[in-house]
Amino acid sequence: MLAAVTVLAACSKGSEPDTRPPDVPIGLTVTRGDERVRLTWDAVSNKDLAGYHAYHREGTTGTPVQGTLVTDTEAWVPGLTNGTEYSFYVTSVDEAGNESEPSSSVTATPNNETSLTQQGWTAWEAGDYASAGLLFEDALTFDLIHADAHNGLGWTALRQGDLSEAEDRFSSANNYGLTTQDARVGLLAIYRDAPGKLTLAMANGIFILQNDPAYVFSHDPGIDADLVRVMLAQVYFRLGESYFAEAQLLMDTVVPGNGLDPGDSGTWMVDTTPYSTYAASLLALIQSAFDLL
Repeated sequence: MLAAVTVLAACSKGSEPDTRPPDVPIGLTVTRGDERVRLTWDAVSNKDLAGYHAYHREGTTGTPVQGTLVTDTEAWVPGLTNGTEYSFYVTSVDEAGNESEPSSSVTATPNNETSLTQQGWTAWEAGDYASAGLLFEDALTFDLIHADAHNGLGWTALRQGDLSEAEDRFSSANNYGLTTQDARVGLLAIYRDAPGKLTLAMANGIFILQNDPAYVFSHDPGIDADLVRVMLAQVYFRLGESYFAEAQLLMDTVVPGNGLDPGDSGTWMVDTTPYSTYAASLLALIQSAFDLL
């Protein structure tokens, strides 16, 4: 009789439903994408594991949205709004339908390089170069060769006086296919004052005016083709007397009717100030044009 009771008790115990949840996933990480993120985590070791659910919500207090059951240790969460912060966690689920407690939560803001670069330029135009630099750098985490983000970092560095960084970024922007002349204008500004780089400055200035003679920097309209002409005229002047004629031609475009004539000392006057040499008057004209612009 005792043996029969023991057998019945064992059968009764074996038929009890499984209510024990699987282990909690750990090691959750997130990689941002364009309107989506990728979640990865460490596998749990439960033998009756059925898979995992990934959850997301806006901020840290929104209503959680459950993702479909996945059997791998990664999940893409699509349909997110760029620029909005979300929090994410995962749970494990066993074959009986038991679900674990949530993993630790991670947060991320999906975005893309184009949007972040535009935000960077908005900050740059407002003079907030620290924020602009961070946004341009963030854009490069989505696309390391995004030309306009490198261009933005070049102009940010130039405004902050870091000429070496600006030169590197402008060169990268051109190498990665920047479609505007912005980076070449930045390089012209740098090279005209850099020892031994006047010929590089000249090459950039000529290229800009040949390819976009009506150039205007979209993020600062004060930087335009006339400013390029004055900077290039300055380069020609610094290259020496054999380039004075090229400098004069550029200044005749920027300041028409300036009247300077290298062969007539009576014309060597700028803003009613007379000069004893043509070189001195040409230099004064170039310097005065920077003030006019």
